Amino acid sequence: MMNLYGAEHHLMVVSDSIDAEEHRHSFVQVTFSLTDEFDIELEGLSLRCPGIIINSNAVHRLKEAGHPLMLLLIDSTSEMAASFKRVLEGQQFHMFPHEVMRSIRALVQEQYAGIKDPDSYHSFLGQLMRLLGVEQVKPTIVDPRIRELIQLLKDCTGSEHSVSQFAWQLGLSNSRLSHLFKENTGISLSGYMVLHKLQKAVYLIFAGLSITDAAMAAGFDSPSHLAATSKQLLGMTAKDIRKDSVFLKVSSLH
Repeated sequence: MMNLYGAEHHLMVVSDSIDAEEHRHSFVQVTFSLTDEFDIELEGLSLRCPGIIINSNAVHRLKEAGHPLMLLLIDSTSEMAASFKRVLEGQQFHMFPHEVMRSIRALVQEQYAGIKDPDSYHSFLGQLMRLLGVEQVKPTIVDPRIRELIQLLKDCTGSEHSVSQFAWQLGLSNSRLSHLFKENTGISLSGYMVLHKLQKAVYLIFAGLSITDAAMAAGFDSPSHLAATSKQLLGMTAKDIRKDSVFLKVSSLH
């Protein structure tokens, strides 16, 4: 069983059957166990911990824990990601101590079952962030053209998501736009665009579209392209994500 919560800048996943293959993605990922410790392989290290922040593009693999895990997959250009990156201080990961996790588990036990709508979700998330010791900070995206690009992606309604399309809209060459994006965010534009399409496809699937229709509407070449991308970035196919899952949209995403 998997519960997913879709917010504007992140996905929250709660599941007791996560066993993803080795992968990397542009998300900042926060993972913690709701009962015990879990095993994770991260950049060649075998770690066992109760909770961890994983930086963007770090190669990792979560092993099936046999008990519930909670994951936050956070858009790397968001304020929320900037907050966690402040804790990371440029490192690939940061492990939370057991005393912090005990407080988190008490919060989950008390309030998680009551998450039924956006208001209750954001109340829970705010308390979770405070217990994790994460302060909200603004991302350091200084170039207004890159801020505009990110807003264009968030507002898009079509299936066309090429770098050249957005470069033309912003009056830049493809290479210049890609360079500015990497300079401002620390991640590649092409990788971010793929992530945007994947996020859009997941929302459309849970909105009732078939995997085929969602893949095409989000700009993938085919359903198999969506499946391969999802497996590569998340360690699970779109079919795996939908199977036995409950989804709650907790903020608007176009």
